[in-house]
Amino acid sequence: MLILTGDKLALLALDRDLAALQAGSRTAFFNAIAVSHEPLWPPAPFEPAAFEWARRELAHDPDGEGWYGWAILANDGERSPPRLLGIAALIGRPDDDGDVELAFGLLPEYRGRGFGGETVRVLSAWAFANGAKRVIAHLDAEDSHAAHTLAKQGFADTGEPPYPGVARWALAAVA
Repeated sequence: MLILTGDKLALLALDRDLAALQAGSRTAFFNAIAVSHEPLWPPAPFEPAAFEWARRELAHDPDGEGWYGWAILANDGERSPPRLLGIAALIGRPDDDGDVELAFGLLPEYRGRGFGGETVRVLSAWAFANGAKRVIAHLDAEDSHAAHTLAKQGFADTGEPPYPGVARWALAAVA
């Protein structure tokens, strides 16, 4: 089981079994990771089809734990039951150029409280430690909150929108 910790959160990497549970049954997934059931699951920008994608990818790449999905949990210590804050994903292993895409979504009550920035920072560090050369994030070009979160973590707008209305932000590994 791969778990990364930050100051305020813990990230639990989906393995093949957890990805299958997440794709198949929200209740079984919540029970397997011992969290309260969330009625607004999954948080934007994720949709149930993303869970099926992660299940398929991990079925074909069983050693890919960490590259296809993460549960974001509050790091409140041992005295508190874990709370599910959201979900994140590195969209597969790095490509031939060493680029990997990062996406994350938080449940509404956890937005604007620093969890997004910490998720980006912790997952980017993990991706760099595991061979990525650049982490890419795509966001709505009008989303100043997400842009601010990324900028605080060292990301910069590449000025290369992949399609109209979408901004591409990137963070390169320190040489």
